[in-house]
Amino acid sequence: MRWYDEHRRRHLPWREEPGPYRTLVSEFMLQQTRVETALPFFQRFVDRFPDFASLAAAPLDEVLSLWAGLGYYSRARNLHASARAVVAAGSFPDTVEGLRALPGVGPYMAGAIASIALGQDVPTVDGNIARVLSRLHAFAGSRAKVWPLASLHVPPGRAGDHNQALMDLGSSICVPRKPACMICPLRTHCVAHAEGRPEAFPVLPPKRRAPRRRALAAVWRRGDTILLVRRPAEGLFGGLYDLPWTFDDHDAGPSALQRWLTEELGVPFEVGAQLGTVRHTLTHMRLELQLHVVEGEGEPRLRSFTAARWTDPAAPGELGLPTLARKALRMVIAKS
Repeated sequence: MRWYDEHRRRHLPWREEPGPYRTLVSEFMLQQTRVETALPFFQRFVDRFPDFASLAAAPLDEVLSLWAGLGYYSRARNLHASARAVVAAGSFPDTVEGLRALPGVGPYMAGAIASIALGQDVPTVDGNIARVLSRLHAFAGSRAKVWPLASLHVPPGRAGDHNQALMDLGSSICVPRKPACMICPLRTHCVAHAEGRPEAFPVLPPKRRAPRRRALAAVWRRGDTILLVRRPAEGLFGGLYDLPWTFDDHDAGPSALQRWLTEELGVPFEVGAQLGTVRHTLTHMRLELQLHVVEGEGEPRLRSFTAARWTDPAAPGELGLPTLARKALRMVIAKS
């Protein structure tokens, strides 16, 4: 705690005002996202939506638009739903169990919010904390089994600071590779350091290589605009606008795109030239999106998609677009 008092990261806006709302927003943003990436998004988000009421009242499209580029869009949907749940209940949950009932709030986030924003003496375990404690105890168990160790170390009255101290230690000193053990405040207590093998902990399962998948996208032009569709709420890029596209796992090519478009948009199509390929890496796949010019007559009649807009690819406005769609629109503009 002495180390944290001197070395804490002081540039984090959610720590300057660690109330329930700002803590909840920051924890959703920091799921699987680096602090440096989340910082500008956080400030824009709380400027637009400064409290639970303003976020709950906002249309989901506006929330997703502000989240665009941060990725993992289910987080934005869950944050929006959590704000609505808080407003409907009339108060913010004051227990770990109540926090767990909010959409998208798991054990780590509930412990972090309860300790940081509510001042409760409870532990939490994220990747950084799990790494520090696994090395401190030379513990080879899974992250889920680190929780009892975390409970042992919670100091009464400063659980929030203690949890954040472990996070900071794990992100700056007790890093995955080449930890800076000689300047670590826990060095004299660390079993893994004493054994000369800090990098042996935590014991992680082998990483699986993300598979490569191909997909086919339709560029349906009408004058200076192209058709964008809003994807269903659940699933990949849920609730965001995108080009209509489908996976081509069987390598069927343009004929598969033609059949799928007719089923999804209710219009006969002809598939023309390929504009190019956009590549995008997600946590669970490496996606190659082939863009094809298509021609169709009539207005789309949507089957799975929830909305459609004819949009200037150079000026999509505040539509919520995933990074993949933005890459595709840049290619459409370059090929026009």
